[in-house]
Formats: sequence, structure tokens, C-alpha cells
Amino acid sequence: MEPPSLASFDPVYCADSLEFCPYNAKQRMLIGTYQLLKTGNAAQQDTADDNQELTSADAQRVGRIYVCDVIPGAEDPGLAIVERQRIETSAIFDIKWSYNQVNGRELVGVACADGKVHIYTADDSSEDSYLSPLCVSASESTSMCCSLDWSNRLAESSHPEIVASQSDGTVQLLKLSDSSMETIHEWHAHDAEAWITSFDYWNTSTVYSGGDDARFKGWDTRMDLSSPVFNSRRHQAGVCSIHSNFHRQFMLATGSYDETVMIWDTRNMRVPVAEYNVGGGVWRLKWHPEEPTQLLVGAMYGGFHILDVAVDGLQPLECAPLPDREAGRAAVTVTKHTSFMKHESIAYGADWRQSCDDPSVGWLVGTCSFYDHLVHLWRWPNTCS
Repeated sequence: MEPPSLASFDPVYCADSLEFCPYNAKQRMLIGTYQLLKTGNAAQQDTADDNQELTSADAQRVGRIYVCDVIPGAEDPGLAIVERQRIETSAIFDIKWSYNQVNGRELVGVACADGKVHIYTADDSSEDSYLSPLCVSASESTSMCCSLDWSNRLAESSHPEIVASQSDGTVQLLKLSDSSMETIHEWHAHDAEAWITSFDYWNTSTVYSGGDDARFKGWDTRMDLSSPVFNSRRHQAGVCSIHSNFHRQFMLATGSYDETVMIWDTRNMRVPVAEYNVGGGVWRLKWHPEEPTQLLVGAMYGGFHILDVAVDGLQPLECAPLPDREAGRAAVTVTKHTSFMKHESIAYGADWRQSCDDPSVGWLVGTCSFYDHLVHLWRWPNTCS
């Protein structure tokens, strides 16, 4: 049975990013939006997968960050979404938290259409000014910043690295200092838009990237970046999402416009260990905060889904490396656990709430869609705990 919507919110602009705060004891989330304003002040909407020229001079791409709290609604088990802060920005493609504090600060990165990564600090002491700008990456490119990721998911760092991808196919490796970012490396990774880039959280010298050229590539940032460590053509269309499983070493998920989620063993990248067609282009993948087998999928024209990625020989809650069998190929089975189909437009942003007060009622999930600029909250009917 499809879970009910517990609350909805209209951010006015097209919604494509949603992230729950990993620190705040409240149920706080960030919503990122993207709006195309054409000349004549006529507001128009476009999407990352249309055929418009991305550097068109006759368009302005604007966005907003919404800081919202989830509070009890008037009717149980309903919830309400309350806006606490609104920040006007360039159009937003991606939002990612640093899941470990950096020198005692809570930080979040935003990938924007101005081609830059914007870093904000979070301060719980003020209800209406939770986020404050810290620094912006230096970029003279006319391309757009499509995604970012942090290197410190599994280990604290006083100077974490940030990897960012660009619409001109380049990937940048940045290093954060106290209040600035420096570019360590920048290289041409794809012959079309580089929609996604991500660290291997278990080995952060390894960076992955996916592009509109249907290529999924791996890079070793300690080596010459003129050529990748691997260059996979397994996906049949643009690669839009990559996420390293931070519970199980060697496990990686990728998603593509070809509607397929692929699960990989990073010790053997010739072929995936499992594939699953979700019926829509895969724009976002998020592993569950605590349960290693659960994978949240934003499937564009196919809605939102939660997949169960079971590994033979491992219990569902067992945080252990992917077993090394048959030259690195473990037995992995993917099944669909839950679907949420109440969005009426392109399913883009999705995230799990990062903690759960009562697992018996299920983990809270937030999802957002593009043209109907809508956010929904719903619960994952937990079967593992």
C-alpha cells in the first residue's frame, strides 16, 4: 500500500533539491529551487534534461533556499511544514550537508547555476536566520554547477575536500579552509553535462562522475587526471546519480536516464552486481541513514521509490563490507519495497530524515517535484527494525 502524504508545501519556484539537517534536533529541512526567467520578465520553467542551451544569454536562472521545520499538524498523524528562512540565490541544482562538523561548525554546500559552490554555516540560536553565507568557490566559467559532495562523511576533517561537477563536463576538487575554498584540481571529465560527482566515502582519493554522455567514470585524485581509472558504458543514457554506501564498504549505487539503478562492487567495475529498472530516469539516490539495505530513489517521470538491496550472507542491519566472492562479485538482490506516486511532475529531490524518534511508525521521508513545485512528507513503512 502506498504511504499517505502527511504534509505538503509549495515553494513557488520549481523544486529539485531536499535535504534534512543531520544536526538539528527538530525535524528541519532545506528545500532548493530552480526557476528560469526569460527576457521580458516572463517567468518560464525548464528542467535539467531539456534541449535548451544551458548558457543562453537571454535567460536568468534564479533560485531560493527554504529552511523549513516539520511540526505536528492539526490532525494525527498529519504534519505541517513551517517556513523559517528564505534565501534568494542563483538557481540551485544540488544541496549537500557536511555530515561531520568542521572545526565545530555545521556546514552545508549548495551547487548553483552561477557555476559556483556556496557554503553556508548553520546556527540553531536564531529561528529566522539559521543559515549564513561562509564562502563561495572561485570560478570564471560560464557553465553551471550541477552537483557536489563532501569527503568527510565517515571521518572528521578540519579541511575537508569538496568535489563539484559542471555543465561543461568538468569536475573540480576543492579544499575548504577556515573561510575560503581553493581549487586543488580541475579536469575535463565528460563530453557533455557532468550531472553528478561523488566521493567513495571509504577511500576519498577516489572520485566518481556521471555525465550526459552516458559515461560513468572513476578517478584517482592522486594520479594524472587526464584519463579515468575506469570508463563504464554500461548505462544506456545520461548518468545522473551516484551514491557510495556509507554502511557497507565496496558498495556503490548509480542511476541514469535509462531508468535503471545499478549496484556495483567497487573492487570490480566491469559489470554491476545487480540492476533494477524503476520506470523513470533516476535523478537522485540516497542510502538510508541507519539501514544498509534501503535505497531511496527519485525516478523523475516514474515517481519515488525505496528499494531493498539485499546481500547474500549479510543481515539487513549488518554494517559490514560487501563479501568478496567470485573475484569480487557478491550475490546482491534488488526488490522494490515502497513507492510514493502522489507527485504530479518530475520527481527530483529526496531525502530521509536523519534520525527517527519512533521506528515503529516509520522513518520520515521528504520528496519534491519540479513543475508543480511541490514538497511532500511521508513515512517509510519499516520492516527491518
